[in-house]
Amino acid sequence: MKIGDTSGRLIAIVITAVVAFALMLTGIWYTVIIAGLVASLLVRRGYVVSVISSILGGIIAVLLVFLTIPSGYLGPVLSEVAAISGIGSAVLLALMFLVTAALALSGSLVGTFIAKNTAINRRRN
Repeated sequence: MKIGDTSGRLIAIVITAVVAFALMLTGIWYTVIIAGLVASLLVRRGYVVSVISSILGGIIAVLLVFLTIPSGYLGPVLSEVAAISGIGSAVLLALMFLVTAALALSGSLVGTFIAKNTAINRRRN
């Protein structure tokens, strides 16, 4: 099926966000790499779309996780974890977004490389 550039970008962002959110709910954050890999293998729109969709999808996934956590629980837990790690709550929050985006980005770059350089994903003439 042929999809346009805008639709491809949007589909890649949605796939990355949904898969990353589902994987983050398992509690194993580094599995977000799989979200970027899956999105880039399914959409196959190149490196630029892969980078943009994985970063935005990772950020959206973290926001979705925050929406599922009760608000009375989020603040105290964030403060406790920040105190244990010796950094501020704002820094910890920023790190959560950055690490998730970086993990999704690494998975999508690997997926885009695989999609562009393997015989199983090449278009047939």
